[in-house]
Order: sequence, then C-alpha cells, then structure tokens
Amino acid sequence: MRAKIFLGVSLGLAVVLGGYAWYMQAALQGAPVMYFKMAPVDPRAMLSGDYMALTYDVERALPDENDRKTVTFYALPNGVVQTEKTDRPVSVACFERQFRLPHQFYFQEGTGRKYETAVYAKMQQLPGGRFVLNALTDEQFNEIN
Repeated sequence: MRAKIFLGVSLGLAVVLGGYAWYMQAALQGAPVMYFKMAPVDPRAMLSGDYMALTYDVERALPDENDRKTVTFYALPNGVVQTEKTDRPVSVACFERQFRLPHQFYFQEGTGRKYETAVYAKMQQLPGGRFVLNALTDEQFNEIN
C-alpha cells in the first residue's frame, strides 16, 4: 500500500514539475525582449565565483525616496528601456527601494574580460512580471558569448 502511495505521489510531482517547466518555456517563447542599459559594474567576488554585479541606468533615474511597489518605465521600438514616455510601458516591481531585476550575471571562470564591453542586459519579462536575464550585449545588441 505504501509503495502505491509513494508511486502515485511521485508521478503527481513529476507531472506538476514537468508542467511548470513546459509553462515557463512557453512563456519565454512569447515574452518580448527588452534591453536595460547598464551602469558601471563591479568585478567578481572570490566566494561567489565569477560573476558580475549589475546596476542599471534606470535605477539611478529615480529619487531615493521611492517607496512605490511598482515603477513604470518605457521601451523604445528597439527594446531599450528608458524613463521618457513612449507607447510601450514596462512595469518593474520594487521591494525596499530596489528593483526586482536580476543584479548578478554569472559566467565561466576566466572569461570575464570579454564581458567588460557589455552595455546592455538582454531580458525578457514573464507574464507574472518577473524578469529573466538572457545575455549581456554590446552597443549594437550583439550577444557576448
């Protein structure tokens, strides 16, 4: 009896996790691509491995007393996000005066030099409002690999 319960729970869990993975892949396929211009970045940390701490120009555009839960930015036709109004609003969630954007980009050890020329962070916004960092790009939006 226990074996049947264990098997049923295991199969149910596998179906739920597989469905969630399928949903996330489908959401990424339909999500628009946006580019956030990056501000100067920090080098890697010894304990966390090779990564880059990211900050964005739009974060510096807002005053420090910003206590709102969401902030609206705007995307240009090429996908670059800015503070000047356009017809494509982009809502970014805030929590304790920090934007809910990816602030770390991990890369393979020893390949950090090629990311020093990065200008934009290529992201996609999922239906729930969460942003996924896909790659870092140069000024011509070419992905740095």
